[in-house]
Amino acid sequence: MSYTAVSDIVEPSVFTPYLAENTPEKLVMLERSGILTPPTSEIASRFEAGGRKIEVPYWEDLDRTEPTVIDDSDNKIQSSKVTASDMTAYKHRLAKKHSAKTIAGFVATGKGDAPMNRVAERILAYWGWVKEQRIIATARGVIADNEANDGADMVYSVYSDVATPTAAERISYQAINRGRLTMGENMDDLRVIGMHTHVYATLLDDEKIEFKKPSEAPFEVPYYAGMMVIHSESFPVVMGNNSAAYDCYLFAPGAFMHIDEIPTQPTIYGNLGTEVTRDPDTGSGGGEDALTTRRFELLHPAGMDFDATGLAKADGATFAELRDAAHWSRKYQRKNVKFACLRVNV
Repeated sequence: MSYTAVSDIVEPSVFTPYLAENTPEKLVMLERSGILTPPTSEIASRFEAGGRKIEVPYWEDLDRTEPTVIDDSDNKIQSSKVTASDMTAYKHRLAKKHSAKTIAGFVATGKGDAPMNRVAERILAYWGWVKEQRIIATARGVIADNEANDGADMVYSVYSDVATPTAAERISYQAINRGRLTMGENMDDLRVIGMHTHVYATLLDDEKIEFKKPSEAPFEVPYYAGMMVIHSESFPVVMGNNSAAYDCYLFAPGAFMHIDEIPTQPTIYGNLGTEVTRDPDTGSGGGEDALTTRRFELLHPAGMDFDATGLAKADGATFAELRDAAHWSRKYQRKNVKFACLRVNV
């Protein structure tokens, strides 16, 4: 178990407030990009019920055979049928505990509550980071399944394992359009692109990023090729012998069904979403404070099926388990799964 202790804190001779590494604005952008959308009320009610998984029924599309030409014969027209199927989404129940020795706060600032106050200030940013990681891990798992089982029809690659990539092997309007084209006639649905910060930096160097300030956002938002840009060092990078392959993800609005619930059932320490506890005996009587936070989550890519077989714990998947192709399989037609992968050099 890990604790904030005296050794973890810079001890200034004259106290200076610590510089805070605030969470980037991309987490706000993530919420406002539209790629996360609430499910139907029926699915939401199932999330609130017991159990670990949700069966999501859906109607398959009508067939695309041509119509019959009518005539004056006695022949009966042949009918086509509409069929239904279902996909499985999963509930993930998550918790995080932060704790600090009281003495650590006195040594750092002269106030015993200082470390836990900092935890309280940053806990929402922490859960925002978790959401980002789980979105990226889920996208990686879906693409891994696609490459293993569906002929990589959601992936367009211009990557080459060469020491000096050409312009054609880097991100470009043309490459993005080919990535969007993996959705066929639905290519225009893809409006958000997530990329590694190194890829983003190359676009900044080339002055290819356009900044716009939406009326509802307190900051400017980057755009490239008409798509909102979200960048993070967490997007996938795979090293080759000569260069790294960078995966960019292109998302459509509604790419993920999403519920982020903070449980509110009362407990003696607060509620299930936020509990504050104290052990006065730890630290040879100095005491220790702890803050435990919990989130219940549905984060499911539209058109995919989640198989929980093999999860280490029955009530949720880790980052690594979300990245595992074995837990995913596609149910929708490719053009109705709302994201794609573009693989590039930098």
